[in-house]
Amino acid sequence: MRVLLVADVSAEKVLGGAERMLVHHVRALAESEHKLTVLTRQPQPDAPLLICVADDVEEYRLPFSGDKGPRGLMQLAREAKIWWRQHGGAFDLVVAEQPFVIWALLRAGCKLPRLQVCHSFAYQEYATRHGLDWSLRHRLVTAAMRRLEAGMYRSAERLLVLSEHMQREFGCCFGIASERVSIAPGGVDLPAMIDAPGREQNRKELGWQGPVVVTLRNLVPRTGVDLLVQVAALLRPQLPDLRWCVMGSGDLLASLQWLAEQLQVSDIIEFTGYLSEANVVKRMQAADVFMLPTRSLEGFGLVTIEANACGLPVVATPVGGNIEVVSSCAKNRLAIANHPEALADALLSVFQDGDDYAQTAACLREHIHEHFSWMQHDRLFLQAVEGVR
Repeated sequence: MRVLLVADVSAEKVLGGAERMLVHHVRALAESEHKLTVLTRQPQPDAPLLICVADDVEEYRLPFSGDKGPRGLMQLAREAKIWWRQHGGAFDLVVAEQPFVIWALLRAGCKLPRLQVCHSFAYQEYATRHGLDWSLRHRLVTAAMRRLEAGMYRSAERLLVLSEHMQREFGCCFGIASERVSIAPGGVDLPAMIDAPGREQNRKELGWQGPVVVTLRNLVPRTGVDLLVQVAALLRPQLPDLRWCVMGSGDLLASLQWLAEQLQVSDIIEFTGYLSEANVVKRMQAADVFMLPTRSLEGFGLVTIEANACGLPVVATPVGGNIEVVSSCAKNRLAIANHPEALADALLSVFQDGDDYAQTAACLREHIHEHFSWMQHDRLFLQAVEGVR
């Protein structure tokens, strides 16, 4: 088949979970018998409009100013109409990820059979980002985004999600029967196993002494990194040698640093900002525990299995996909509630177990290999693609 893969992000570079999933779907489709083309929007206004993202796979970008409001949507609609008029006859099927470019393509007249992939709902993400400034404008935008998404999801022949949680969310939010929603759990590539001397060398280079808890998050309200800062303050009297490393950046970086100062833990929490994948893995493999303090909207939690693949047990809040993904392995801990005290108790239970690092890491990696491989995800993903023909 001739497949058009539509997304709001680019497959050129992995910047987060959305790009990571897109890159792997590009790989899966490119390695199958299908002829693949990618359509997205310009990552930046001066980015090229056509690039190659894999062997014989071209990525077209609709010109896009970067405006995330109505003007940006209308620009996408105009550009999609032009693009579809030129290229629309070249495809048999559409696989869509994220809502906005595919919305523009549908307005342009695309009526091809479609698999809609969904990791989370854009209207919910928008609502959480503006929860502290919930003006009439934000309420209207959220309602409009929900209507846009509802139309897209209901018009797709098939939907694909990463977790049972998101399958249920389609019923709760849009009244879509679970029979229309396939599940393909996320996957992860196992990094090379690091031995004890290698781990100690990493810790030495990082200047780490004693136990270290890490996280990797976009610093926005829904990811709950403020809860982690509060946990650091709660546990300091009991675990004075414990240190914390927050990887990632976002709008709340300065606010979180201020909170750490107010709670007198700024000296034990490192905020690294954005890091390359190699530097993320280095810190994961050198740390002792990964904390996932999600406040809301964790559709799957790809970072959970990435941490487990590096040998790190995960302590998480009982939110969304965390409930099934984190609790799938006994080495992880799910807090009993979504607040700092519960997270602190769950973290203490990990340290009190006193499990050997090498044994824990081997157990976690075996679990990931068995349950969350890309091979398994790709097989289920391709089955879903074939199912909409």
